[in-house]
Amino acid sequence: LSIIIQEADRLNILVNDILNLSKLENNKEELTLEDYDLVEEVKSILNRYQIIKETENYKLILNAPEIAVVHADKNKINQVLYNLINNAINYCGDDKVVKISQTLSGDRVRITVADNGEGIAPDKLRYIWDRYYKVDSVHKRATVGTGLGLSIVKEILEKHDAKYGVYSTQGVGSAFWFELKTV
Repeated sequence: LSIIIQEADRLNILVNDILNLSKLENNKEELTLEDYDLVEEVKSILNRYQIIKETENYKLILNAPEIAVVHADKNKINQVLYNLINNAINYCGDDKVVKISQTLSGDRVRITVADNGEGIAPDKLRYIWDRYYKVDSVHKRATVGTGLGLSIVKEILEKHDAKYGVYSTQGVGSAFWFELKTV
């Protein structure tokens, strides 16, 4: 019964991710744009990870010295943040440290989510934004993933005309980033 419940949960996540990605790709979902402080939203999201910080000794470190008001779809950008933070947690190194940083440059704010995990081979970097692509199946935590998370991130960020990317070095870790215009 436990296996059936786990598989039903996995299928539910997969179906929701497929529907979400399909809506984004086919412009079936409008963005609901509003002005809000991105840094405050990141802090709020990080509070929701308190249980794994306490029970599994993960360290989520935020370096965000200034407020950064953006004009964006808060729910969609939150989805981007969750996907990037979850990936960093799932692939982080033995130190279990995930660093989230914010930098301001002119009229743009950059959010970077970095881990000290295995990193991604240079020949695989170009595929990470593709549907169902997973670099490998070795996670630090037991996870239920669909391989659609970064595809969804890509679609959301492109709908916002945001810049995004990743820096990764094998054996050192990865840093995923995105930039939004500030208000």
